[in-house]
Amino acid sequence: MPLSRLKKFSTCEIADALIKLGKGPWAGYIPGIELWSPTYCEGDTRIVGPAFTVKMVDKSDTTSPVPTEHFVDAAHEGSVIVISAPPGVKNAVWGGLMSARAQYKNCQGVVIDGNVRDLNEHRQMKFPVFARSHSILPQNAFVRPSEVQVPITLSRESPVVVQPGDIIVADVDGIVAIPQDLVEQVIMNCEKYVAIDDQCMEALKEGHGVKETFAKYRGT
Repeated sequence: MPLSRLKKFSTCEIADALIKLGKGPWAGYIPGIELWSPTYCEGDTRIVGPAFTVKMVDKSDTTSPVPTEHFVDAAHEGSVIVISAPPGVKNAVWGGLMSARAQYKNCQGVVIDGNVRDLNEHRQMKFPVFARSHSILPQNAFVRPSEVQVPITLSRESPVVVQPGDIIVADVDGIVAIPQDLVEQVIMNCEKYVAIDDQCMEALKEGHGVKETFAKYRGT
């Protein structure tokens, strides 16, 4: 799979491509999750990899499955660990020790529909962490891992289902999930329309108007 080609493009450009392919309503966008490490919402960090999904449940849940090994130990090399935490929990579901293990395993980073803690530890390791917010509370007192490599629903206000193996791209602008069967089409669309936007940018910097520029290069 041509992931190295995909990494050239921003999440904004990929979302544009998914919209053009009719992938709606949110074009794979997972809203409300931001870059926390290696810096907060700045820099050129971009991760690309297949989703290794993790579903967490409330600690009081005694009916959901219990995994046989720790989810970070089970994560695949090159993957992006994607965690779904129960809505509204105040605790973190990822800490510095988890980043240390994930980095050793050559995981690309982690995307958390929930909270992270130990911010300085992740930043010292320069391990990419994307999360909804941060907390000082630990995971094991409040929630527990239940299943890995199952479909998970993220961002309850605008639900997005992430399938195991979906290609996750995350950068300072946000996070997008790409179905595996659309990756090649997304790349082709990105290559085409990014070239057009590069022409638009150059024209606008030279003083041409937006309407004139879009009509010339975008045909709109």
